[in-house]
Formats: sequence, C-alpha cells, structure tokens
Amino acid sequence: MSPTVESCPDQITDLHRSRFAELGYVAFENVLSGDEIGAARTALSEVTHSLIKQLEEGKAQLRQAPAGATRNYAGPRVVAEQGCAIHFESGIDPHALSPQEAEIRFRKLHDYDQSHPVFQGLVQHDRILGFLGQLIGQEMILKATMALSKPPFIGSEKPWHQDNAYFNWLPLELVGTCWIALDDATIDNGCMHLLEGQHLRGPLRHHHTIDCEIVSDRIDAKQAVPVELKAGGVLYFSALLPHQTPPNTSPDRRRALQFQYRGVEARQVTKEEFGTVFAEQDGSPASCALAHENG
Repeated sequence: MSPTVESCPDQITDLHRSRFAELGYVAFENVLSGDEIGAARTALSEVTHSLIKQLEEGKAQLRQAPAGATRNYAGPRVVAEQGCAIHFESGIDPHALSPQEAEIRFRKLHDYDQSHPVFQGLVQHDRILGFLGQLIGQEMILKATMALSKPPFIGSEKPWHQDNAYFNWLPLELVGTCWIALDDATIDNGCMHLLEGQHLRGPLRHHHTIDCEIVSDRIDAKQAVPVELKAGGVLYFSALLPHQTPPNTSPDRRRALQFQYRGVEARQVTKEEFGTVFAEQDGSPASCALAHENG
C-alpha cells in the first residue's frame, strides 16, 4: 500500500482535513525550501557542536542511563544548563567524540527550540504550526521538540507506539505532531511507518521492552504503510495514530525534526486522571507511565 503524499499546497483544504480525520495523517513534499533545509541542518550541527563543547568545558553534565534502563533509554545524555539535551546510543562515550563525530552519531536531541534562531522560527512556521492547527481545527501551542537521528548502520528501531501514550494532555484529539525530514527518508534508512486510520481505535495498551511500545497483539504490523519523504517534506499526524520507524540499515544517516503541539483548549492532568481516559475499552490504563508501573 502506498501513502498519499502530495506537493505542499498553498493552503489546507476540506479534502486535507477529511483525509486527516479518516487516516490520521497527511504528508506533503516541499514544505521547506532548499534554503530552509540548509539552514535547519546548519542549526542542528551548531547546537550539537555546542553541547559537546559545553561538556568539554564543564558547562554541561554527562548523565548515564539509570540501572535497568531498556535499550532505547540505555545510552548516555549530555544535558545543558538550560535543559537542552543530546542522547546517544548505548555504548557510546560522548567524551571520546569530537563535535563533528557527535553530530553524526547522536540518537536524539530534545528541547532545543530556544537554542537557535532558526528553530525559534521553524516551530512557528505557517506551513508547520499553521497547517497542523488547520488540520486539527484549533490554534496550537508548542509542547515539545525533538531531533531524531538514525546514524548509518547503527540507528535503532523506534517501536510501534502512540504519541499520546507518553503525555498527559486532554482531550487526546487536540495533540498532534509534525515530523520534518532533513534528509531523504527511505525504507532503508528508517522512514516513518504508519497504521492508517487506526487512530480511530482509540488508546492501545503499551508496555516496556526496548522502549515503551504497543502490546504486539493489539496491531497487525503487516498493515504498515511506509511514508518515504524527500528532505523538506513534512508528515502531520494525530497523537493517537500508531507509528514506528525501523532501524537504519543503510550507509546514509536520517535526520528529522519532530515538533509536538497541543491545542489551546487542551489541559495537562495528573497521570492518574490521564489513565482513566487513555485506556482500553475495558478501562485498563494504556499509557507508558502506567504501563511501566503495572508491569
């Protein structure tokens, strides 16, 4: 099955809103121009280099994973004073990396939107924030930022999950994600895979394996649709849509910016209250936090 990916429109139409409601996502190529892609890549390099230099100068902390951390959480992090952090795969020593090597080998960067003016602009971009708001039907507010990198050959799998499972914002349908390709995202280097329309099933139980993921008998991974995007393409999707990225088996790295937003009417609640809503039909809590507590 091939996804519907079209060139970026001038505006969101009723057809796009209908497709988003039915499938849980829309995807556009050419959302960012060549100059914008280049600026974002340069900004990402500058932020990662800065974090490693801060580590060398004692201005950032090296934090090892806690005992018992599962694979995707088992690597070290370099955390700056302002909260921006860079994560590496397990077994990598950030002290042994030059800034250039760190840029190639990092796994995830988060909370970086205030670390560079390019990102300050991108999170407010009319074709990113604006389009997602039109698809969801409400003005949106930035909730979190991540930069997701799959280094050549070692970039690990992100297993099947729903983004809502990590959060505690209600209503569930007022949370959405923009996934922005900075490199061509292909099946070989770990592009996004989706289960079309399955956001309509509601919350699915998650448990902890290499990561927090949907219990395997809740989904049929054979129904997955890979969404290959050229650099500058953007995938907009519901936080209830099951999605996954496979490992990078290619010699090409795959970088993506991920901006997560919530509607102005969304409210943050306790994990206990969230568990009563993000639950399966029998009432079983389905979120990552409660799945971890309940085994």
